[in-house]
Amino acid sequence: MYQHVFFITPIRAAVSRLGISAQAFLTTLLVSATTFGVAYDNGSYYLPSRNTLAIAVWWVVIVGIVLRLLVAESLPRAALAITGVMAGLAAWTFTSIFWASSAENAFNEFNRVSLFLGVYVLVVLTAKRSAIKWWCAGLEISAALIALIALVSRFFPGTFSDQGLARNLPSVANRLSFPLGYWNGLAIIVALGVPLLLHTAISSRNTVIRGLAIAPIPAIVSVVYLASSRGGAITAFVGIVTFVALTDKRWNAGLALLWAGLGSIAAAVVLISRKELVNGPFGTSVVEHQGRSAAILVALACVLAGAMYAASRLFTSRLTIRPNPWLGRGVVISLAVLAIVGAVASHPIKQYGEFKRPPSQPLHIEANDYVRSHLLSARGSGRWQFWTSAVDQWESHPVLGNGAGSYETWWLKHAPIFFPVKNAHSLYLESLGELGVIGLLLTLGFAIGGIATGVMRSLRSSGEERVALAALTASFTAYAVAAGIDWMWELTAVTVFALIPLALLSGTARNSRDSLKAVDVNSSTTGRRWRFGLGVGALVGIWLLICAQGIPLFAALRLKDSEAEVNRGNATAAINAATDAKNLQPWASSPYLQLALVYKREGLNVEAHKWIKSAIKRDAQNWQLWYIAASIEVKMGDAASARASLGRAYSLNPRSTFFGGYKPGTLPK
Repeated sequence: MYQHVFFITPIRAAVSRLGISAQAFLTTLLVSATTFGVAYDNGSYYLPSRNTLAIAVWWVVIVGIVLRLLVAESLPRAALAITGVMAGLAAWTFTSIFWASSAENAFNEFNRVSLFLGVYVLVVLTAKRSAIKWWCAGLEISAALIALIALVSRFFPGTFSDQGLARNLPSVANRLSFPLGYWNGLAIIVALGVPLLLHTAISSRNTVIRGLAIAPIPAIVSVVYLASSRGGAITAFVGIVTFVALTDKRWNAGLALLWAGLGSIAAAVVLISRKELVNGPFGTSVVEHQGRSAAILVALACVLAGAMYAASRLFTSRLTIRPNPWLGRGVVISLAVLAIVGAVASHPIKQYGEFKRPPSQPLHIEANDYVRSHLLSARGSGRWQFWTSAVDQWESHPVLGNGAGSYETWWLKHAPIFFPVKNAHSLYLESLGELGVIGLLLTLGFAIGGIATGVMRSLRSSGEERVALAALTASFTAYAVAAGIDWMWELTAVTVFALIPLALLSGTARNSRDSLKAVDVNSSTTGRRWRFGLGVGALVGIWLLICAQGIPLFAALRLKDSEAEVNRGNATAAINAATDAKNLQPWASSPYLQLALVYKREGLNVEAHKWIKSAIKRDAQNWQLWYIAASIEVKMGDAASARASLGRAYSLNPRSTFFGGYKPGTLPK
């Protein structure tokens, strides 16, 4: 009773005053809460987080189908095509288990793709064409909230944990990373929200909402600056350019960008003048003072940008004069010419050479101004080396590739420099190296198909629908570019965020008049029995996907239990837990490794050696397994085998500083 009067009723009244239905409010809330939660959990990068998310997603799909809450009726051909491409990529990734050096890594990559397939399918089956703007609103709120707590973590140190970044990566601890744990990932996910915010700022009929849509953009720019993320800046630029190119309300977009830009410049000036807050050292009274003042001034820049845009829209809406469309085109052409001139004046050949320089070569960056110096530099931070190594990997196995999840071991063995890295920092080149030409074509089909669908639907629409479709296309296009220059595919939160615009673009064309005609999958021509068989097959397939996600999840939990029992000194319980993990995932090397480590700790070296050899059989390209085998063989007194194992470990990671002055054929003293 009291909760209804003092809590529910005021919210319902406020929502009603904004002209929002309860269903629209619930949609916005669920989308924003889900995407924010996925991002807050370290970007859901780690295996237990994404396995849990995948299980939840597929359970919602299967329950929705059984209860007929989710019905695949009149699905657009674009949605069926993209679903087919993603399913094909998942199937090809799974198939690569049979030739990958590590079946465990390949299986985990299959689960990653099946998670993304589940997110896409769920949104396609859930979203209605009439609710697109509420899905957009949910994504906008999520991006704004992520930017807000990221800034709070910097402006008010100690509010949130730094997730161990300062300890594990002290050289980049000054780059804003919370809550995703990766500076570029943080900057890119908030940048994906910029075209969506512009959509609401332009299309909303409510003056307050227009201003609220512009207000977060200076905060987002502040996040990109504090993260010193060139990838975030590129993502925002691509999103804005694509949106302006596709929308038919370019003058309103220009007005929104004007005030958002002025607010962003003001916020940047605030940060540039506070070098200790931006670059550290953190934890000092100076940083605390600068953080408090910066919080006030950046918030003021956000409020003023939103307020001035809202006021200017009210003023321009009363004008009867409308600019000639050719004037707008002339402005766009002039800006394009200026961009080309600027690119030429920046000495592109010199910048290209700078980009190719390996990260091991020193770069002059002022210690007290690292963030700004890095943001303005042309260095590729090793990307040229990562990308060329992926191409080399493909050339060694051009048809099938080396198998999913194999790039890290290839890099360690063949890299021209020592620089620990797990991913090729390009979805497309990594797909080429790991999955061959077929994998690359499927990956490009997913990206290019989504962009083409968005462009066609945008150009064939008009009014508010075109603005929304332009924003969704811009957001996904920006992601497709970002995934080509960084490991955004592996950062779950960023890809999930981008899949929602893709699903809205391709899956909400029901009853549309455009040429993307829908296909009625319940057509009577297929026959009732055939449809029933398809339904049963789909449910069985989804159940198998859920099981596939659960296997590595429960195995990882049992391995964690084993490690905890080792710390408690309970070897028997540790062995039992590791054995459970082995029985759950017999193709994986990690349970066998854990058993070897437990037996080695107990001094049972013969048993330990048996288990480490079993681990090597399942991942023969993992240098760490060979190194551990050598250490066990030393304890067993088998010097010849130890030398051979150590030599094998060295050959798989020859440039690592871990081996120091090691000489092949010898044992360290």
